[in-house]
Amino acid sequence: MGLELRNLSKHFSVRTDQGKATVRAVEGVNLEIPAGQTVALVGESGCGKTTIAKLALMLEQPSSGAVNFDGKSLGEMSRSEIKDYRRQVQAVFQDPYASLNPRLTVRRIITEPILAHYSPDRVTLNARVAELLEIVGLPAAAADLYPHEFSGGQRQRIAIARALALNPKIIILDEPISALDVSIRAQVLNLLMDIQEKFGLTYLLIAHDLALVEHLSTRVAVIYLGSVVECGPSEQIFSAPQHPYTQALLNAVPRPDPDYVPKAADGFDDTGSALEPPSGCKFHPRCPYAMAVCKIDNPPLLKLPDGREAACHLLTGPHAAQM
Repeated sequence: MGLELRNLSKHFSVRTDQGKATVRAVEGVNLEIPAGQTVALVGESGCGKTTIAKLALMLEQPSSGAVNFDGKSLGEMSRSEIKDYRRQVQAVFQDPYASLNPRLTVRRIITEPILAHYSPDRVTLNARVAELLEIVGLPAAAADLYPHEFSGGQRQRIAIARALALNPKIIILDEPISALDVSIRAQVLNLLMDIQEKFGLTYLLIAHDLALVEHLSTRVAVIYLGSVVECGPSEQIFSAPQHPYTQALLNAVPRPDPDYVPKAADGFDDTGSALEPPSGCKFHPRCPYAMAVCKIDNPPLLKLPDGREAACHLLTGPHAAQM
C-alpha cells in the first residue's frame, strides 16, 4: 500500500479590507499514490499543490479529511507511529540553495536525520555518508565541504542523499529540477529515475514542467483551485485529455510550429481565486465549453469508462458531449 488522501481539505484564515476571510487552498481532494509509482500534481501557481505536499509531510494539519499511510490515518497514529512515518516519507525541495544549511558540512547535513532516529557509531555513520554520496554521484571527499562550494546540480544531489538517508518508502519531489540549469536537469532527472528503480521508491511529484511530468510520472492529478479536476494514467492524460482545464494546460505548452494555435486560449487570462471561488464548477468562468448548469452545479469527480476520473458536466449524464 502507499499514501492516500481522503476528502482532504485545508483552509486558511486571512485578513482583508472587508475583515476576515477564508482561503480554501485544498478542497475535498481524493487521491491514491500507489507504492512504487510516480504520481504528479500539476496545475497553475496557487492551485494547492504545495499545500497538499505539506499536508502529506505533516507540516500542516488538515481542516478536514485525512492522509492515510498503509491504510491508517495519520491523525490516529501514536507518537511512535508518527515518528516512523516521518522516517518513511521524505522530501526534496525546489531550491537547493535554500534547502541546505550553509553553516553545516555535507556530512552534518546528511547525518542529521539519521541521528534523529538512530544512534549509530561514528564508523557506521561515516560509511553511510560515503555510500549515499556514491549513490548520488558525488565523491566521498564532498562530505567535508560546505554547500556554497558546490554547483546547483551538486547541491540538489546532496538534498537527494539527505532524503535517502533513512531508507524512506516515499519521497515528495517539489519542483526538483526547476531551479537548475537546463544543461544539468536531465542528469538529476535520470538520477531520480535510477534511484526509484533501485530502491523501489514511491514519488509524489509537484511540477509545472509538463514535459518532466510526462517523462517521469505514471499517474497525473490535475489540480484547479484546490480540487482535482482530472486524474488518470499519464499516457491517457497527455494523449487524450478530457477536462477542458487539462486541455488548456497542454495547449499552453510551447510547440515548435509557427502555425500552431492553442484551442482553448480564449478567456484563459482570468486565473480565479481560492479566496472567492466562483459558484458551481470553479473553472466555468474560463471554460470555452461552459453551460448554464456549470454556473450552478459543481460536478463531482467521477470514474469514466476508460478508468480515469474527471469532474466535468460535458463528460457525464445528459450533458455528455464530445469536446
